[in-house]
Amino acid sequence: MHIPSDGFGGVSPERKAAQALTSLVTFAAAKAVLAQMSGSGRGALGAYNAEGYRALEYALENESLRDADAWLLKLTKANNLVGVRIAETRLAYASTDFEWDKLKELTLDQLQTGNETTMRTAAAETFGRSIEKEE
Repeated sequence: MHIPSDGFGGVSPERKAAQALTSLVTFAAAKAVLAQMSGSGRGALGAYNAEGYRALEYALENESLRDADAWLLKLTKANNLVGVRIAETRLAYASTDFEWDKLKELTLDQLQTGNETTMRTAAAETFGRSIEKEE
């Protein structure tokens, strides 16, 4: 199936999805590292690396993750060790822990459910209108 790329900024839908997933995986890795760094769950106060914790927390709260690599570069400039840790964690997560097969299954299920709901609603509205007109 040919999909025109003009609607995706000149890239394929798969490339666009990969960009979105990169941001998602980077966010998940950042949240995992933030939780690991807090240790006791007391935030920066209980963190073994309070400076790194604050840098990561700031980046998550104040910087856009739309471009995950730009976000990571900015974080790495603020705190090199935390940036490297996020880079390693996101690759490890995507390589070993992310359930790619489950993603496909959930996406197809969501599409199927969405299609059925849309068709039922459209049919009900169409047939409801034609019944009303006959009466």
